[in-house]
Amino acid sequence: MNNQFEKILEKSLNRAIERDEALFLFRETEDEAKAEQLFLTARTVREKVKGNTFEWSAGIARVLKCNLQPLCRYCPYWREKGQIPLSIEEILKGVAYIQQHGIKKFHLSGGTTLGSEGHDVLGIVQAIRAAGYTELAIEVNCGAAMSLETLKELKGLGVYRVSSVFETVNPEVFQRTKSGDNLEAKKQFAQRIGDAGLKLGTGVMAGLGPEETKYQDYVDFMFHVKQYEHLHYVYVTKFTQFKGIAMEDHPACSAQEAARVIAIMRLVLPNIDIGAAAGWNATDYPTPLMAGSGNKASGIHINRTPNYKKGSVADGFLYQDNMEFRNTMETMQKRYQALGIKIIS
Repeated sequence: MNNQFEKILEKSLNRAIERDEALFLFRETEDEAKAEQLFLTARTVREKVKGNTFEWSAGIARVLKCNLQPLCRYCPYWREKGQIPLSIEEILKGVAYIQQHGIKKFHLSGGTTLGSEGHDVLGIVQAIRAAGYTELAIEVNCGAAMSLETLKELKGLGVYRVSSVFETVNPEVFQRTKSGDNLEAKKQFAQRIGDAGLKLGTGVMAGLGPEETKYQDYVDFMFHVKQYEHLHYVYVTKFTQFKGIAMEDHPACSAQEAARVIAIMRLVLPNIDIGAAAGWNATDYPTPLMAGSGNKASGIHINRTPNYKKGSVADGFLYQDNMEFRNTMETMQKRYQALGIKIIS
């Protein structure tokens, strides 16, 4: 059909696109000029539906060790002996730092122990509340191992969102890259989160699957997660060739491809918060924001001090007591303000 590309973009300004339209856009936007049109449309949809006010968020990572066997083939974490997660005391230091900077929402992220009831996660949240941090909203992203009872207890403690991160819903790619995990368990967990009255977060990894099925895989992921009525947030990670991972020879995902995933996801899921996570860096172009991500801004990230090269003070990194604090709030505030975006606590 003549002008089909333009017609789909025009229609997307007023309604979510369909599965076949999303697949068509992936193929058409291999052309960079059309990709730019897509990005502009995605930004327009985000501004129309969600506005230009963003919300600060923060994160504390490595709160639990990952016990998947084997570890996911793309993941660089927990591959060295002797690594330990943050202790309760260290997590509380992180929470104090976040509160001191006026951020009111943060996530706890960590590894998975399949078959667990989630009592370890529950204990962390209980300790945070017992320490007096009662006003902060908490998200949990620690795999798919929590019972319905634990999820309900987390909700009672002020957890507002729990993540079940798929990375891919292609069963063959999942089995090949995540053989220690369980796709069906993740789907069941995603539903259980809603049954507990919580919002759902999830994520997809751009560049994880093979070239011949990648567009279909992205579209299948988007329309799978769309079925969850409690879906609230989706992030896009970008496959990176980290040293020492099992997939070290797999080609890295370009920023252009990952940005197209974000942009098309914005047209499929216009009302959802869409973000970027691991694999992105400050030099990437196009940026997630250019592709229609929003509406949250991650200003603080706290982690265990890495064994590899430390970040610089100029980039917002501070190291103290074997903990890494990265604070980019001032830099992001200036950048977003220049784009007409307001960030609130």
